Amino acid sequence: MNPAKLKHIVAVDRFGSFTGAAKAVHITQSALTKSVAEIEAEVGFALFERHAKGVFTTSEGRTFIDRAARIVADIDQLSADTKAGRQLSGSRIRVGVCPPSLVSLLNMAMPQLILQFPELRLEQTAGWIDQSVQYLKNRDIDLLVGPAPSILQQSQFTVHPLADFAICFFVRKGHPLEKKARPQAKDLNRYPMALADKSVATPELTRQLFGAPEVPPEQRLHIIGHFPSACKIVAATDTIGTVGANYRNNEAFQQSFTILDIDTIEPIPLAIAYHSKWLPSPPMLSLIRILESEPHWAAGNQGDS
Repeated sequence: MNPAKLKHIVAVDRFGSFTGAAKAVHITQSALTKSVAEIEAEVGFALFERHAKGVFTTSEGRTFIDRAARIVADIDQLSADTKAGRQLSGSRIRVGVCPPSLVSLLNMAMPQLILQFPELRLEQTAGWIDQSVQYLKNRDIDLLVGPAPSILQQSQFTVHPLADFAICFFVRKGHPLEKKARPQAKDLNRYPMALADKSVATPELTRQLFGAPEVPPEQRLHIIGHFPSACKIVAATDTIGTVGANYRNNEAFQQSFTILDIDTIEPIPLAIAYHSKWLPSPPMLSLIRILESEPHWAAGNQGDS
């Protein structure tokens, strides 16, 4: 049943005349009369009685028109809510980052984005890869930044590759590996390791470290998403931590820890994605362009990580 025609009969009932209803819905009186006749033919009974003093609803028509009025109100509300949702989505970006230790990837991009869109509201969250992927599927976030291999597995996402995230390993001062001038990747698996997320352990990385595409079950592996907590564990034990390669330029960090001189570790490929079902807003596209063109994590810029 045509929603526009339902609006026409509701207008006739409300104004009590075809003339007033036609003006209200902005059509000719003949077109309105035709709409009412078509609805009456469809339902099989008269909706109105025409009198010299106006139009009156029939008893059968009363029930039908009351239901039609509720449908028309729901359609109007749906239209208003959809419009408001579009306006909100254009003025807000919800960005998910995984693992949590990579939130600094947005440190330099976010101020630029706010300068471009002064009315924009940013919401940044951080979580594990599986959780973050589900958030994007459910549209609980608008953009997802994280390890590319896990994101590329999702066929419903539009994915933009970003510059690789180079990592290095660090240990406490006095750690046994600190004495080795050029430790090899195979030397690392003798000690516990702390990673921000299992997604960081790409097949390439685990193959370099353990000679297999998966972490061996006997390997002592901690998953610590909070970087300060990981640092405390590394400082107190023989655990080996991971950190962005730009920390090689962080003098304060190197006063407490030693970054191991291993150059053969493959960087982590990164990506930013949005759900293909929804058109990206201008601020979303702008953030993607900023991260694509200015990857501070790949240029050795600390960026307040």
